[in-house]
Amino acid sequence: MLNRIFFFSDIDDTLMQTRRKTDFTKSTVVGAYTKEGEENSFFYEGTKLFIDTLIASNIMFIPTTARNLNSYNRTVFAKNAAIKYVVLNFGGLILVDGKADREWERKMDMSYTNIMTMESLCTLLNHKLESVSMKLVIKIIDGFYISIYNKFNLDNKNILKEIKENLKDFLSEHKDFYLYENDNSFAILPNFLNKKFAVEYLIKNNNPILTLGAGDNMSDLDFMNLCSFRMIPKKVPVRLV
Repeated sequence: MLNRIFFFSDIDDTLMQTRRKTDFTKSTVVGAYTKEGEENSFFYEGTKLFIDTLIASNIMFIPTTARNLNSYNRTVFAKNAAIKYVVLNFGGLILVDGKADREWERKMDMSYTNIMTMESLCTLLNHKLESVSMKLVIKIIDGFYISIYNKFNLDNKNILKEIKENLKDFLSEHKDFYLYENDNSFAILPNFLNKKFAVEYLIKNNNPILTLGAGDNMSDLDFMNLCSFRMIPKKVPVRLV
């Protein structure tokens, strides 16, 4: 029997969270590991049971995440053969049975030929952020987008404000790109790089009878709004609803 219900879900801060954000007075299950093999993200037991139950009930669970392939492979989802589709890199990469969807890959390649290269954009960005660059980790992720991480001044609101203002000013001159924000992390992405386009593609190609979408970030609403129902963690501010 074909899976006719599709559940698209963000992973981090929706289903599991880092050690720093986890309440260990509750029962937890390891969800992901660092490059060194250390436990670093955790499900609450009920959440993990919920996902396992969905998959066992013949519902197509589709991780829909900003994680790249290497990072995704360090999650427990990567070892689950029942997960047929995965959306990675903010929608830049779609896996089908563990392999890249070639049609989607061609669409992405064509889109990138029409904008400034990530390398050129990153050079300009580093120049723009010179005043705060010593406090940031800036890198290109798999050629898809630029990641800006406030690694050394976590939760410093003044620095976060300074970064955000600089990034918004930078993007006012580069209209082909937009800003993603999540706590101490930022990203600059091409306008065509969005989870919603990958979700739209999978819905169109598979024609499920029902779709569910779950996420915790304002940007997740883009793909969640394509779905029949939206699911939002209780901890997320009401403004996301």
